[in-house]
Amino acid sequence: MTAQSGASRRPAASPGAAAGPSGRRVFFALWPDRETAGLLSGWARHAHAAFGGRIMRADTLHLTLAFLGSVPHDRVAELAALLDEAELTGGTLRLDLYGRFRGPQIVWAGPSAPPPWLEAMHGWLWRALARRGFDRPEEPFRPHVSLLRRAAPGDPAMLPPPRPLDWTPRRCVLAASAPRPEGSFYEILAESALRGPDPGVQRE
Repeated sequence: MTAQSGASRRPAASPGAAAGPSGRRVFFALWPDRETAGLLSGWARHAHAAFGGRIMRADTLHLTLAFLGSVPHDRVAELAALLDEAELTGGTLRLDLYGRFRGPQIVWAGPSAPPPWLEAMHGWLWRALARRGFDRPEEPFRPHVSLLRRAAPGDPAMLPPPRPLDWTPRRCVLAASAPRPEGSFYEILAESALRGPDPGVQRE
């Protein structure tokens, strides 16, 4: 699915896709273009050579801003409408290191210095979600793009330093996930084009 310029839009939902009996597992994320996803897939292959595990498919790569878990069906439209009111300012994000989450055995790509525009977007989104009754996680925001799941133990510092990747995201999306044995599948429910690339403060 390709991005379109302008305000938010809502792709048609596939009946039953990523849906459960009581709700949908949804999250907000920055979604890369095909070229950026291809470059990140190269990072994933290098990490896989060291740690094994399951490589994330290029079409599933993303940077999560807010994971909400299972949300009742009647609230999904409310979350999609949040992107209608948003005027999100983007910029350039330099991905320049590997990292890992040991519990879920995830190896990821991320920035050594998250840019102010990304911190501002994350903060705006969670303030908007809090007004709708969603609780912000207590752990600090660690922006990342998951590359491997079920990776073997090891220190990502042992990998050769990756060539820095300057990514300018063009869209913020609301997506639903559907875990399957062969890996998660994602459906984009709504999206909003980012203004930019100038850094800025998100509208309250």
